[in-house]
Amino acid sequence: MSGVILSGGMSTRMGHEKGLVMLAGKPLVSYVASVLESVADEIVVAVAKDMSAQYKIVLKKGYKIVEDRRQGYGPLEGLTAAFEAARGEYALVCPCDTPFLSPQVCEMISSRAKGSDGAVPRIGGKFEPLHATYSRESALRAFESTIAEGKRKPIEAYEKLSLVYVEEAELRSIDPHLLSFWNLNSPKDLDLAEQKMVSSSL
Repeated sequence: MSGVILSGGMSTRMGHEKGLVMLAGKPLVSYVASVLESVADEIVVAVAKDMSAQYKIVLKKGYKIVEDRRQGYGPLEGLTAAFEAARGEYALVCPCDTPFLSPQVCEMISSRAKGSDGAVPRIGGKFEPLHATYSRESALRAFESTIAEGKRKPIEAYEKLSLVYVEEAELRSIDPHLLSFWNLNSPKDLDLAEQKMVSSSL
């Protein structure tokens, strides 16, 4: 199992490279990395072009860091670069800005993927393609084909894959408030997250 962190770009609302934004004294990407260490055999971090050096400063040695090669393809480019570098039969994908990611949620999604091309959470009727586990080789072919068609959204590759879906009720059974899927997108979110961390430690 490979763990893939998508950390490829500047956040306009944050005003900084999102994975390197500090929360309670640590960069956001490090929270996700620490969780993936407990459930994956390797970690691959997909970053924007020319950002490897900055991520190497804050991440542990032994992680693979890959840069986007093509611009304008969003997460699909990060996924393809990471899946090419990864070695696992399956790849568990997470965004860099989810500091409350649950190892149990990761394990549930990964276990459901076995025997198919992947498992994707579905919350409020909407897919969560960047919180999913994929059969690495099958998904890589599908993502590359989707990019070749001029498309940019991971879900546009789904018609090429045989996927299972992890429904909201299942996810809430182990993560009642779905905090694993809380993306921090603004300074206000950072403040709320820090308050939650402080209150949880009391």
